[in-house]
Amino acid sequence: MLPLMKRILMVQRFDLANVGCAERIWRQSKALAERGYEVTLIQFPHMERRKLMNALRSEAPPGVRVLDLDRNASSMRENIRIIAEETREAEIVHLWKCYPDIAIPVLWALRTNPRPLHYDWDDLEGGEGGIAHRLTGSTTVASLVSKWEHEILNWADSVSVASEEIERICQSYEFPESSIFFGPVGSEAKDIDEIAIAKWRDTFQGKKVISFLGQMEAEDFPAEVLAGVAAVLQERAELMLVLIGDGDARGALEKETQDLGVANQSLFTGYLSHDEAQAILSLSTAFLFPLKDDKMSRCKSPLVVVEALSHGVPVVGSNVGEVSRMVGDCGVLIEGLNKQDWIIGLKKLLDWTETDSNVSYRTRTHFEQNWTWATSVDNLEKAYHHALRTHQT
Repeated sequence: MLPLMKRILMVQRFDLANVGCAERIWRQSKALAERGYEVTLIQFPHMERRKLMNALRSEAPPGVRVLDLDRNASSMRENIRIIAEETREAEIVHLWKCYPDIAIPVLWALRTNPRPLHYDWDDLEGGEGGIAHRLTGSTTVASLVSKWEHEILNWADSVSVASEEIERICQSYEFPESSIFFGPVGSEAKDIDEIAIAKWRDTFQGKKVISFLGQMEAEDFPAEVLAGVAAVLQERAELMLVLIGDGDARGALEKETQDLGVANQSLFTGYLSHDEAQAILSLSTAFLFPLKDDKMSRCKSPLVVVEALSHGVPVVGSNVGEVSRMVGDCGVLIEGLNKQDWIIGLKKLLDWTETDSNVSYRTRTHFEQNWTWATSVDNLEKAYHHALRTHQT
Protein backbone atom coordinates (compact mmCIF):
# COMPACT_ATOMS: atom_id res chain seq x y z
CA MET A 1 0.00 0.00 0.00
CA LEU A 2 1.29 3.49 -0.88
CA PRO A 3 1.79 5.92 2.02
CA LEU A 4 -0.83 8.64 2.18
CA MET A 5 0.33 12.10 1.19
CA LYS A 6 -1.52 15.28 0.32
CA ARG A 7 0.48 18.41 1.20
CA ILE A 8 3.64 19.13 -0.81
CA LEU A 9 6.07 22.02 -0.29
CA MET A 10 8.07 22.74 -3.46
CA VAL A 11 11.03 25.04 -2.91
CA GLN A 12 13.05 26.80 -5.61
CA ARG A 13 14.96 30.06 -6.01
CA PHE A 14 13.75 31.69 -9.25
CA ASP A 15 11.10 34.14 -10.36
CA LEU A 16 8.48 31.83 -11.84
CA ALA A 17 7.21 34.45 -14.28
CA ASN A 18 10.30 35.05 -16.36
CA VAL A 19 13.04 32.44 -15.87
CA GLY A 20 13.04 29.92 -18.70
CA CYS A 21 14.12 26.84 -16.77
CA ALA A 22 11.39 27.42 -14.16
CA GLU A 23 9.02 25.86 -16.70
CA ARG A 24 10.04 22.56 -15.11
CA ILE A 25 8.79 23.13 -11.58
CA TRP A 26 5.86 25.27 -12.77
CA ARG A 27 4.57 22.34 -14.84
CA GLN A 28 5.30 19.80 -12.12
CA SER A 29 3.35 21.77 -9.54
CA LYS A 30 0.45 22.32 -11.94
CA ALA A 31 0.21 18.60 -12.72
CA LEU A 32 0.36 17.68 -9.03
CA ALA A 33 -2.42 20.15 -8.21
CA GLU A 34 -4.54 18.63 -10.98
CA ARG A 35 -4.04 15.24 -9.30
CA GLY A 36 -5.52 16.54 -6.06
CA TYR A 37 -2.41 17.45 -4.06
CA GLU A 38 -2.23 20.64 -2.02
CA VAL A 39 0.88 22.30 -3.40
CA THR A 40 2.74 25.32 -2.02
CA LEU A 41 5.43 26.62 -4.36
CA ILE A 42 8.13 29.04 -3.19
CA GLN A 43 9.44 31.71 -5.56
CA PHE A 44 11.76 34.71 -5.36
CA PRO A 45 10.32 37.55 -7.48
CA HIS A 46 12.93 39.61 -9.35
CA MET A 47 11.41 43.04 -9.90
CA GLU A 48 14.29 44.46 -11.96
CA ARG A 49 14.15 41.50 -14.32
CA ARG A 50 10.38 41.92 -14.66
CA LYS A 51 10.87 45.49 -15.82
CA LEU A 52 13.32 44.42 -18.52
CA MET A 53 11.77 41.19 -19.80
CA ASN A 54 8.37 39.98 -20.91
CA ALA A 55 6.69 37.38 -18.74
CA LEU A 56 7.12 33.84 -20.05
CA ARG A 57 4.16 32.52 -18.07
CA SER A 58 1.80 33.45 -15.26
CA GLU A 59 3.62 33.24 -11.95
CA ALA A 60 0.97 31.05 -10.29
CA PRO A 61 0.13 27.67 -11.83
CA PRO A 62 -3.62 26.94 -11.61
CA GLY A 63 -4.54 25.44 -8.27
CA VAL A 64 -1.10 26.07 -6.74
CA ARG A 65 -0.44 28.37 -3.78
CA VAL A 66 2.62 30.49 -4.63
CA LEU A 67 4.55 32.04 -1.73
CA ASP A 68 6.92 34.96 -2.43
CA LEU A 69 10.20 35.29 -0.54
CA ASP A 70 12.67 38.19 -0.61
CA ARG A 71 15.81 37.43 -2.62
CA ASN A 72 18.06 39.87 -0.70
CA ALA A 73 20.74 38.27 1.47
CA SER A 74 19.55 40.32 4.44
CA SER A 75 16.29 38.32 4.33
CA MET A 76 17.92 34.94 4.90
CA ARG A 77 16.83 34.75 8.56
CA GLU A 78 13.22 35.60 7.68
CA ASN A 79 13.24 33.12 4.79
CA ILE A 80 14.46 30.42 7.16
CA ARG A 81 11.58 31.20 9.53
CA ILE A 82 8.97 31.13 6.76
CA ILE A 83 10.19 27.88 5.20
CA ALA A 84 10.34 26.26 8.66
CA GLU A 85 6.68 27.18 9.21
CA GLU A 86 5.72 25.83 5.80
CA THR A 87 7.66 22.61 6.42
CA ARG A 88 5.65 21.94 9.58
CA GLU A 89 2.49 21.90 7.45
CA ALA A 90 3.93 19.76 4.64
CA GLU A 91 4.07 16.00 4.35
CA ILE A 92 6.98 16.06 1.91
CA VAL A 93 9.48 18.73 0.80
CA HIS A 94 10.61 18.94 -2.83
CA LEU A 95 13.83 20.92 -3.41
CA TRP A 96 14.87 22.02 -6.89
CA LYS A 97 18.44 23.39 -7.24
CA CYS A 98 21.11 23.07 -4.58
CA TYR A 99 22.30 26.67 -4.20
CA PRO A 100 22.90 27.62 -0.56
CA ASP A 101 20.54 30.62 -0.63
CA ILE A 102 17.65 28.17 -0.83
CA ALA A 103 19.23 24.94 0.44
CA ILE A 104 20.22 26.42 3.81
CA PRO A 105 16.63 27.43 4.74
CA VAL A 106 15.34 24.02 3.65
CA LEU A 107 17.92 22.00 5.56
CA TRP A 108 17.48 24.17 8.65
CA ALA A 109 13.73 23.58 8.47
CA LEU A 110 14.21 19.83 8.12
CA ARG A 111 16.58 19.80 11.08
CA THR A 112 13.87 21.16 13.36
CA ASN A 113 10.86 19.62 11.54
CA PRO A 114 11.95 16.33 9.96
CA ARG A 115 10.08 15.52 6.78
CA PRO A 116 10.81 13.35 3.73
CA LEU A 117 12.96 15.26 1.25
CA HIS A 118 12.88 14.80 -2.50
CA TYR A 119 15.70 16.43 -4.46
CA ASP A 120 15.10 17.25 -8.13
CA TRP A 121 18.50 17.21 -9.86
CA ASP A 122 18.08 18.42 -13.42
CA ASP A 123 21.37 20.04 -14.41
CA LEU A 124 25.08 20.28 -13.63
CA GLU A 125 25.21 23.27 -11.29
CA GLY A 126 28.62 22.87 -9.64
CA GLY A 127 32.12 21.89 -10.65
CA GLU A 128 34.27 23.02 -13.55
CA GLY A 129 32.11 23.72 -16.59
CA GLY A 130 28.89 23.69 -14.57
CA ILE A 131 26.31 26.47 -14.57
CA ALA A 132 27.80 28.31 -11.58
CA HIS A 133 31.25 28.25 -13.20
CA ARG A 134 29.92 29.54 -16.51
CA LEU A 135 27.96 32.34 -14.88
CA THR A 136 30.67 33.56 -12.52
CA GLY A 137 33.95 32.35 -14.03
CA SER A 138 34.97 31.45 -10.47
CA THR A 139 36.35 28.00 -9.67
CA THR A 140 35.80 28.78 -5.98
CA VAL A 141 32.07 29.34 -6.51
CA ALA A 142 31.93 26.25 -8.74
CA SER A 143 33.56 24.15 -6.04
CA LEU A 144 31.21 25.50 -3.37
CA VAL A 145 28.11 24.66 -5.41
CA SER A 146 29.51 21.20 -6.16
CA LYS A 147 29.85 20.60 -2.42
CA TRP A 148 26.19 21.55 -2.00
CA GLU A 149 25.18 19.14 -4.77
CA HIS A 150 26.88 16.44 -2.73
CA GLU A 151 25.58 17.62 0.64
CA ILE A 152 21.92 17.56 -0.42
CA LEU A 153 22.25 13.83 -1.10
CA ASN A 154 23.04 13.27 2.58
CA TRP A 155 19.56 14.59 3.40
CA ALA A 156 17.48 13.37 0.46
CA ASP A 157 15.21 10.34 0.69
CA SER A 158 14.75 10.22 -3.08
CA VAL A 159 16.26 11.96 -6.08
CA SER A 160 14.89 12.51 -9.57
CA VAL A 161 17.59 12.78 -12.24
CA ALA A 162 17.07 14.41 -15.62
CA SER A 163 19.72 12.40 -17.46
CA GLU A 164 21.83 9.25 -17.37
CA GLU A 165 24.89 11.42 -16.75
CA ILE A 166 23.40 12.91 -13.58
CA GLU A 167 22.39 9.42 -12.48
CA ARG A 168 26.02 8.33 -12.85
CA ILE A 169 27.18 11.31 -10.78
CA CYS A 170 24.57 10.52 -8.15
CA GLN A 171 25.73 6.92 -7.93
CA SER A 172 29.37 8.02 -7.74
CA TYR A 173 28.42 9.77 -4.48
CA GLU A 174 27.10 6.36 -3.31
CA PHE A 175 23.47 7.45 -3.26
CA PRO A 176 21.30 4.28 -3.31
CA GLU A 177 20.29 3.25 -6.82
CA SER A 178 16.85 2.22 -5.56
CA SER A 179 16.19 5.83 -4.49
CA ILE A 180 16.98 7.34 -7.92
CA PHE A 181 14.12 8.01 -10.35
CA PHE A 182 14.22 9.19 -13.97
CA GLY A 183 12.91 12.77 -14.07
CA PRO A 184 13.23 14.29 -17.55
CA VAL A 185 11.51 17.40 -18.76
CA GLY A 186 8.17 17.15 -20.48
CA SER A 187 5.84 19.29 -22.52
CA GLU A 188 2.18 19.33 -23.38
CA ALA A 189 0.41 19.59 -26.69
CA LYS A 190 -1.93 22.53 -26.52
CA ASP A 191 -3.68 24.97 -28.77
CA ILE A 192 -1.38 27.72 -30.01
CA ASP A 193 -2.47 31.34 -30.02
CA GLU A 194 -4.02 31.89 -33.46
CA ILE A 195 -3.07 35.56 -33.48
CA ALA A 196 0.58 34.66 -32.88
CA ILE A 197 0.48 32.00 -35.57
CA ALA A 198 -1.03 34.43 -38.09
CA LYS A 199 1.56 37.07 -37.23
CA TRP A 200 4.52 34.76 -37.75
CA ARG A 201 3.04 33.07 -40.82
CA ASP A 202 2.83 36.51 -42.42
CA THR A 203 6.41 37.22 -41.37
CA PHE A 204 7.73 34.00 -42.93
CA GLN A 205 5.88 34.58 -46.22
CA GLY A 206 5.73 30.93 -47.19
CA LYS A 207 9.35 30.10 -46.32
CA LYS A 208 10.23 26.73 -44.78
CA VAL A 209 11.43 27.53 -41.29
CA ILE A 210 14.42 25.91 -39.60
CA SER A 211 14.19 27.08 -36.00
CA PHE A 212 16.45 27.27 -32.97
CA LEU A 213 15.26 28.18 -29.48
CA GLY A 214 17.63 28.83 -26.60
CA GLN A 215 20.44 30.88 -25.17
CA MET A 216 22.80 32.38 -27.72
CA GLU A 217 26.21 31.82 -26.27
CA ALA A 218 29.28 30.62 -28.14
CA GLU A 219 29.01 27.21 -26.49
CA ASP A 220 25.30 26.90 -27.29
CA PHE A 221 25.39 27.59 -31.04
CA PRO A 222 28.89 26.95 -32.39
CA ALA A 223 29.98 28.86 -35.49
CA GLU A 224 30.82 25.61 -37.31
CA VAL A 225 27.17 24.54 -37.13
CA LEU A 226 25.99 27.92 -38.39
CA ALA A 227 28.35 27.60 -41.35
CA GLY A 228 26.85 24.21 -42.19
CA VAL A 229 23.30 25.53 -41.99
CA ALA A 230 24.27 28.56 -44.09
CA ALA A 231 25.58 26.31 -46.86
CA VAL A 232 22.18 24.60 -47.08
CA LEU A 233 20.36 27.95 -47.02
CA GLN A 234 22.45 29.16 -49.94
CA GLU A 235 21.39 26.15 -51.99
CA ARG A 236 17.71 26.46 -51.09
CA ALA A 237 16.15 29.91 -51.31
CA GLU A 238 12.86 28.66 -49.83
CA LEU A 239 14.46 28.15 -46.40
CA MET A 240 14.61 30.60 -43.50
CA LEU A 241 16.66 30.22 -40.32
CA VAL A 242 14.83 31.61 -37.27
CA LEU A 243 16.77 31.94 -34.02
CA ILE A 244 14.65 32.58 -30.92
CA GLY A 245 16.40 33.84 -27.81
CA ASP A 246 19.30 36.03 -26.88
CA GLY A 247 22.69 36.05 -25.23
CA ASP A 248 26.19 37.46 -25.31
CA ALA A 249 27.01 35.83 -28.65
CA ARG A 250 23.93 37.06 -30.52
CA GLY A 251 25.79 39.97 -32.11
CA ALA A 252 28.59 37.70 -33.30
CA LEU A 253 26.09 35.21 -34.71
CA GLU A 254 24.25 37.95 -36.58
CA LYS A 255 27.53 39.18 -38.06
CA GLU A 256 28.39 35.62 -39.03
CA THR A 257 25.16 35.26 -41.02
CA GLN A 258 26.16 38.43 -42.88
CA ASP A 259 29.68 37.12 -43.53
CA LEU A 260 28.23 33.81 -44.74
CA GLY A 261 25.84 35.60 -47.09
CA VAL A 262 22.60 34.39 -45.49
CA ALA A 263 21.50 37.42 -43.46
CA ASN A 264 18.50 37.84 -45.76
CA GLN A 265 17.41 34.27 -44.90
CA SER A 266 18.02 34.62 -41.16
CA LEU A 267 15.81 36.13 -38.48
CA PHE A 268 16.91 36.81 -34.90
CA THR A 269 13.77 37.37 -32.80
CA GLY A 270 15.30 38.06 -29.38
CA TYR A 271 13.44 36.79 -26.32
CA LEU A 272 9.78 36.04 -26.94
CA SER A 273 6.85 35.06 -24.76
CA HIS A 274 6.23 31.34 -24.42
CA ASP A 275 3.16 31.52 -26.67
CA GLU A 276 5.01 33.33 -29.46
CA ALA A 277 7.98 30.97 -29.31
CA GLN A 278 5.64 27.98 -29.50
CA ALA A 279 3.84 29.54 -32.46
CA ILE A 280 7.15 29.67 -34.35
CA LEU A 281 7.98 26.08 -33.42
CA SER A 282 4.58 24.94 -34.66
CA LEU A 283 5.28 26.57 -38.05
CA SER A 284 8.74 25.02 -38.36
CA THR A 285 9.81 22.31 -40.79
CA ALA A 286 12.82 21.31 -38.69
CA PHE A 287 14.33 22.15 -35.31
CA LEU A 288 18.08 22.65 -34.79
CA PHE A 289 19.75 21.55 -31.58
CA PRO A 290 23.57 21.71 -31.62
CA LEU A 291 25.55 20.80 -28.50
CA LYS A 292 29.21 20.57 -27.62
CA ASP A 293 29.99 17.18 -26.11
CA ASP A 294 30.95 18.15 -22.58
CA LYS A 295 29.81 17.08 -19.13
CA MET A 296 27.30 19.88 -18.74
CA SER A 297 25.66 19.08 -22.10
CA ARG A 298 25.45 15.39 -21.21
CA CYS A 299 23.65 16.33 -17.99
CA LYS A 300 20.92 18.28 -19.77
CA SER A 301 17.35 17.21 -20.31
CA PRO A 302 16.64 19.74 -23.07
CA LEU A 303 13.11 21.11 -22.85
CA VAL A 304 13.24 22.74 -26.28
CA VAL A 305 13.75 19.37 -27.98
CA VAL A 306 10.61 17.98 -26.35
CA GLU A 307 8.69 21.15 -27.22
CA ALA A 308 9.63 20.78 -30.88
CA LEU A 309 8.52 17.13 -30.85
CA SER A 310 5.20 18.14 -29.27
CA HIS A 311 4.43 20.15 -32.42
CA GLY A 312 5.36 17.26 -34.70
CA VAL A 313 8.60 18.98 -35.72
CA PRO A 314 11.54 16.59 -36.29
CA VAL A 315 14.97 17.45 -34.91
CA VAL A 316 18.43 17.66 -36.40
CA GLY A 317 20.66 17.67 -33.34
CA SER A 318 23.90 16.64 -31.73
CA ASN A 319 24.16 13.05 -30.56
CA VAL A 320 25.04 14.12 -27.03
CA GLY A 321 23.54 13.05 -23.71
CA GLU A 322 19.77 12.72 -23.64
CA VAL A 323 19.16 14.03 -27.16
CA SER A 324 19.25 10.59 -28.77
CA ARG A 325 16.77 9.15 -26.27
CA MET A 326 14.44 12.11 -26.75
CA VAL A 327 14.57 12.24 -30.54
CA GLY A 328 14.39 8.49 -31.13
CA ASP A 329 13.62 7.94 -34.82
CA CYS A 330 12.07 11.40 -35.19
CA GLY A 331 15.11 13.20 -36.46
CA VAL A 332 18.74 13.05 -37.52
CA LEU A 333 21.57 12.86 -35.00
CA ILE A 334 25.00 14.25 -35.81
CA GLU A 335 28.36 13.37 -34.26
CA GLY A 336 30.52 16.40 -33.53
CA LEU A 337 30.36 19.93 -34.92
CA ASN A 338 31.95 19.49 -38.33
CA LYS A 339 30.41 21.79 -40.94
CA GLN A 340 30.11 19.08 -43.58
CA ASP A 341 28.35 16.69 -41.20
CA TRP A 342 25.73 19.33 -40.43
CA ILE A 343 25.21 20.01 -44.13
CA ILE A 344 24.60 16.30 -44.73
CA GLY A 345 22.40 15.92 -41.65
CA LEU A 346 20.19 18.91 -42.39
CA LYS A 347 19.76 17.90 -46.04
CA LYS A 348 18.85 14.37 -44.95
CA LEU A 349 16.18 15.67 -42.59
CA LEU A 350 14.73 18.07 -45.16
CA ASP A 351 14.60 15.33 -47.79
CA TRP A 352 12.83 13.08 -45.29
CA THR A 353 10.16 15.69 -44.50
CA GLU A 354 9.51 16.14 -48.22
CA THR A 355 9.18 12.45 -49.08
CA ASP A 356 7.39 11.08 -45.99
CA SER A 357 3.98 12.60 -45.30
CA ASN A 358 3.74 10.89 -41.90
CA VAL A 359 6.78 12.53 -40.31
CA SER A 360 4.76 15.05 -38.33
CA TYR A 361 2.23 12.47 -37.13
CA ARG A 362 4.89 9.98 -36.02
CA THR A 363 6.88 12.70 -34.28
CA ARG A 364 3.84 13.90 -32.37
CA THR A 365 2.91 10.32 -31.43
CA HIS A 366 6.45 9.66 -30.19
CA PHE A 367 6.12 12.73 -27.98
CA GLU A 368 2.69 11.79 -26.61
CA GLN A 369 3.86 8.30 -25.68
CA ASN A 370 7.11 9.31 -23.99
CA TRP A 371 7.64 12.99 -23.21
CA THR A 372 4.56 14.60 -21.69
CA TRP A 373 4.61 16.28 -18.30
CA ALA A 374 2.07 13.68 -17.20
CA THR A 375 4.61 10.91 -17.83
CA SER A 376 7.33 12.86 -16.04
CA VAL A 377 5.11 13.52 -13.00
CA ASP A 378 4.13 9.83 -12.87
CA ASN A 379 7.78 9.16 -12.04
CA LEU A 380 7.86 12.08 -9.61
CA GLU A 381 4.95 10.59 -7.67
CA LYS A 382 6.80 7.27 -7.45
CA ALA A 383 9.82 9.12 -6.07
CA TYR A 384 7.66 10.90 -3.47
CA HIS A 385 6.12 7.66 -2.23
CA HIS A 386 9.55 6.05 -2.06
CA ALA A 387 10.77 9.02 0.01
CA LEU A 388 7.85 8.60 2.39
CA ARG A 389 8.52 4.89 2.86
CA THR A 390 12.28 5.43 3.27
CA HIS A 391 11.80 8.27 5.75
CA GLN A 392 9.30 6.29 7.81
CA THR A 393 11.65 3.34 8.14
